[in-house]
Amino acid sequence: MTAAPDVGPPTVVSLDWDYAYESVLRDVSPGVSDVRLLKPAELGLSPALAARLAGWHERQDVLSGRWVREEPDTDESRREESALAHELSTLAYDVQHELGRDVEVLLHGRPLHERPRR
Repeated sequence: MTAAPDVGPPTVVSLDWDYAYESVLRDVSPGVSDVRLLKPAELGLSPALAARLAGWHERQDVLSGRWVREEPDTDESRREESALAHELSTLAYDVQHELGRDVEVLLHGRPLHERPRR
């Protein structure tokens, strides 16, 4: 995680995943020009939501390991991929709910209203 001492508290948080990211929460506030990953505790998220975010991240790492090992897609892996996408969307809305209106929450860098909750 890159420290950004001259940047205040996050005002825009995006739920993103990359194989190298240790967190799914990324600060994309104005003035943040590098990858600044956030821990749920830094945002004041509840322990229950933090556990759900960590669980999602672990499952995504396992699934993406298939790509690293160049394993073919299966019906099961496609179902898990779909379930993870749906769950991340739900998590984004839950993060928004806990953070309130002072922080904008994005999903893969896009506003939540562009990806309606299912």
